[in-house]
Parts: sequence; C-alpha cells; structure tokens
Amino acid sequence: MCGISGLFNINGINGNLLEFRRSIDVVSYRGPDDYGTAYFQVNSDEARLIERSIGQEMAPQQQATLALGHRRLAIIDLSRNGAQPMTIKDQGLWITYNGEIYNYIELREELLKLGYSFRSQSDTEVILAAYAEWGEECVERFNGIWAFAIVDLRRSILFCSRDRLGVKPFHYYSDGERFVFGSEIKQLLNYSFVPKKMNERAIYEYLMYSAVEYGEETFFTSIFKLQQGQNLVVNLLNGSMEKAVYYSPDLKKNSSITYVEAGNEFRRLLSNSVRLQLRSDVEVGSCLSGGLDSSSIVCLMNRQLQDIQKTNIQRTFSSHFEDEEANEIKYMQEVIRAIQVDANYVFPTEADLLDNLHRVVWQQDEPFGSTSIFAQWFVFKLVSESGVKVVLDGQGADEMLAGYVGLFHYYFTQLKNRKRYPTLIYEFIKYANLHGRPQVPLPGGITGIILRKLSNQFGPSGFAHSTDWINKDLSHQFKDKSAYIKSTEVNPFGTLNDLENKLYQLTFINNLQTLLRHEDRSSMAFSVEARVPFLDHHLVEFVFSLPSEFKIRDGYTKRVLRDGMAGILPEMIRQRVGKLGFATPERKWQRTILKPLITQAINSEQMQPFIMQSQATEYYQQLINSEATDFSPWRWLNLFLWMDAYDLA
Repeated sequence: MCGISGLFNINGINGNLLEFRRSIDVVSYRGPDDYGTAYFQVNSDEARLIERSIGQEMAPQQQATLALGHRRLAIIDLSRNGAQPMTIKDQGLWITYNGEIYNYIELREELLKLGYSFRSQSDTEVILAAYAEWGEECVERFNGIWAFAIVDLRRSILFCSRDRLGVKPFHYYSDGERFVFGSEIKQLLNYSFVPKKMNERAIYEYLMYSAVEYGEETFFTSIFKLQQGQNLVVNLLNGSMEKAVYYSPDLKKNSSITYVEAGNEFRRLLSNSVRLQLRSDVEVGSCLSGGLDSSSIVCLMNRQLQDIQKTNIQRTFSSHFEDEEANEIKYMQEVIRAIQVDANYVFPTEADLLDNLHRVVWQQDEPFGSTSIFAQWFVFKLVSESGVKVVLDGQGADEMLAGYVGLFHYYFTQLKNRKRYPTLIYEFIKYANLHGRPQVPLPGGITGIILRKLSNQFGPSGFAHSTDWINKDLSHQFKDKSAYIKSTEVNPFGTLNDLENKLYQLTFINNLQTLLRHEDRSSMAFSVEARVPFLDHHLVEFVFSLPSEFKIRDGYTKRVLRDGMAGILPEMIRQRVGKLGFATPERKWQRTILKPLITQAINSEQMQPFIMQSQATEYYQQLINSEATDFSPWRWLNLFLWMDAYDLA
C-alpha cells in the first residue's frame, strides 16, 4: 500500500507547490520506504514531463500544470525499480498507485506474449502496460485492490480508477479549473483553495443513523470520494471531468446449484483468493479475532503454507480485553491450538485508549460509529511493532453472508412476504433457541403476532436507542433529505427479496464501505497493508448468486461458510453463535473512562447546532443508570473531537 497525491491547475501549479509537498508529507506513514514526484506541462501545444525525482524533492524549473506524488510502502519488488511515479518506455504514460493487483503475474505473462518488456518485477509496471494495451478497459482484467491515477500524455488526460469493492480510497476536489486528489481527506485540506467547511447533512446522518458511508459525499462539503467500481477522467486541456461506472456486480441467481455444491465452491473460491493474496516479497501475517471470518482466513492460510512446508512462518495478531462484553480469548486460543501458529497478542488498557484517542480521530478523517475501531487500531500497531508489513483480514463476510443477527428480521420478512409460513416458523424457533429473545423487529400481521408470542419465553434485549436529543433545526432541515435512507431503498433484487436487498446495501453502499475506511486508515497509520480475501470479486458475485436459505439456515448465519469450512475450522469456531469481532468494552467505557469527555462534549458550545444539551444529558444519565447499550454518546464525543482535530469549531 502507498499514499498517492496529485495537483492539476489548467493555469499552472507552481504557486501551490509547497501545499502539494505538504499533501504528500502529511501521509508519510502510508509509505515510509520511498518518496517520489513528477511534474508535467500539458497544454494545446505540448504534453511532456518536466521533472521527476525519487527519494528527494526537486521543484520544477519551468511552469507546470500537473504534479503526481507518491509515498511508497514496498511490498512487491523492493528495489528502486518499483519506485513511483513510474513510467514505461516510449508510451507517454505515468502512474501514482496505491494497492495490489493480485493477478499481476498472469497479466504480465499475457503482456510479454504481446511484445511488452518489463524492467521491474512490480505490479505497478503491469498496470501501465495493461493500460497501454487495453486502455481504460484494463481495469476489468484486474483482480485486486487499487486507487491510481495515470497521466496519458498522448491523450492529454488524467485517468483515475478505484477498485470494484472500494478497499483503497481515492478523494478529490474539483472546481473546473483545479483538480486535486489524495488517498486521504487530510491531504486535500492542505490546499488553501479547498474550502474547509463541514457538511451538515453528513453530520445529521451520522447522529441520526450512525451512517457515514452512503454515496460520494464526505463530512467536508467540497471534498468527494471516487466511489468503488468507478473511473474518473480529467481533460488536462480544459479541466473538465467525467466519471463512469466500470463495475456492477452480476446479481443473477443460480437456481440449479445444490447446497453441497455451493459449500464446496465457496471453499474453492476463498482458498484461491487466499492463495493469490499471499503473493508478496515481504512476510504476510493475519489478523485473528476468534470469529468465523478471521479464523477461516487463518486456517486456509495455514493450509496454503502447509503445501509449501512453511507453516513455521505464520503469525497471527489479536487484541484481548478482560471485560466480558469484549472477551474472545477462548476462541482465539482454539484456533491457535488447532494449527499451531505463532500467536501475538496486544492487551489495550483504558490508559491506552485515552493516549490514542485524539490521534485515532484525526487519522480516520471522518467520524466513526463506535469505539470498536480501537481494538483494530492496537492490532495493527502490534503488527507494525512485530516487523510485519502485510496481513490478511476477514472483512466483508458479514455483509454478503448475513453475519449480523439483526439480518434475521429481513429474512423473516422475506419468508412472510413469500408466504413460506412453515419455513418462517421453523427458522424462528431455531433462531430463538440459538440466540434467545429476538433483538430484531418481527414481521407484521398474524404471523408477526404468532412470532411475538413465541418470543416471550426468551431473555430480554440489551439495546436502547433514542434520537430525541438531536437539534430540532438540524432535524427539520435534513430529515426529508436523507441520503442514507435513500440508499436503504435500493432494491436490485425486487420487492420480495428483503434479505438479498439488504445484503446488497450493506456490501456495496454503506456498512462495508465504512469498515473498509476504518481498516485502511488504521492499518496505514502503522505502515501495514491489509488484504481482504473475502472481497475477491469472483467470490462476492458467487455469494450473491446463492439463495437466501444458503446464508441463513437452521437459525445460523453464514451457513454456507460454516459448512464449506467443515474439516478446516475447529468445530468450536464453526458452530459458534455469538459475534464480537475486534470488540471493545464500550458500555463500560461510556460509564467510566470516557464519561468526563462525553459530558464535556454535551456541554460544549460547538455541539449546540447538533444536539440539545438538556435532552442529551438526560438520555446519557438514563444509559448510565441502566445496563442498555447505545453508541449515541460516543457519536457526540467523536463529533466533538473531530471538529477540534480539524479546527472546525
């Protein structure tokens, strides 16, 4: 992984070179191994390189209209041959790139047969050759994660692209005359011409729905994200910009596949994804939370290393809290005993939380929904301190395989709407026996009445939620303009497929995009590349081709994963019901170590446009006096700290 940066001004960029260099330096942690810049002059008379430097800064001696910057984290081809910005001979093409193309070896062989030659072993050079051969359609051949910008001097354009699932970030600002981009929002804030203004609608969505990802907008009104599966082309002669979707997932359902066949194919596709994502010239470790997803990756990785007799090099990285609400140690240890890996643990304390609180808020660029991110933060810190630069992680499976308990509501509703009443009653009873009292809304009508009566025998729910504390003026302004609510109305599978529609929304629109941003910022803060095998697009499309009953079955979530991993996962993991992931004791923290800060946020003048002090204070006290969980107090605090971190108050 790396940090990328770019600046274009049709009238010249020399007056903003200091800001450009700052935009690269502010993300030096994304690429501590090398540094490079390239400057170009592009106008109606000529399009040429002016200056390129690697490892040192050399300002252009002539007027330039375009600059590319790069901070390198060396993963493949560790030599200077892999340095960026990179070009290929006689093609007039230059690139700054963040990511990994996992099938670069196969593409390289194909391009060699077409007459291309390579001076490096990097995947970066393969991207350039692929663009030279296939143009903008080259991205359709890539299996990987990427955000890049290619300067095409032949066509006088800047071609930008982001991977299919949005693993790697690409943010930009454009005003018709200037275009700037970067891996992180904070890079763009270094430019004096980029307005530093809060997006109040984004703040409303965050406070009301805990939503931070649902489209191209960010928490800054003038800064946007290139969305997953999109290309963007900037005309370097007139400054115009055009975006295009190059990837839409194939959502055709496979009605002929059997459940057993589905489990076998799932296992094959995930195994192949892990195999490809182990390609690296540095050590690859793995995150282990003790859940189904990370455990599957760790165990499949172990199988791959067994084949080449290298299991002795496998290392896992985990966080552990003693508090019961976040304690997963027994599950981690079960996996570790089963495959005998080198296990590494971090034990974050309350003092660690407070010491890192402000940095994490700054690092993330935008507010986030809960403190669970801190467990992941400390894991990546441990990875870096252990000298590992690449890890595999289990992100993505919950969204496409219905891993969240709350998704039973959508499955029950889908069964009701399809009038599959015997299956509905059967699945509800199985669910209730495994999970206790439903923590999800039940369908309406006579079926809902029956289910509610059945649910009375199970234990109480532990969650509370209120938004009565939101500023009335803010709510009045945006309640009928919610982009997040609109995103939840996207129904590509039609009206009778409630669960599949929700999984699509979670995967391609909101929840997963949020988690991928968390993972990118937290891993790159410590110069670590995080890879996500579940998000190989072949596997994602296969999962979406399966019927809902392969995902939720007999009261279990992610059933096709569980059965596909039989014989690989320890049974204690494969059959577990509870789900925490990299969790933190948030309920305890809200009532103890974070209480003074939350109180400060509630009473601050900066928060008055967004929350009502008396109502927030009252609701917070209700939470403290009860055992209920609600992440609202964290959102108040996070918003307050974010405004302070970016001087927005």
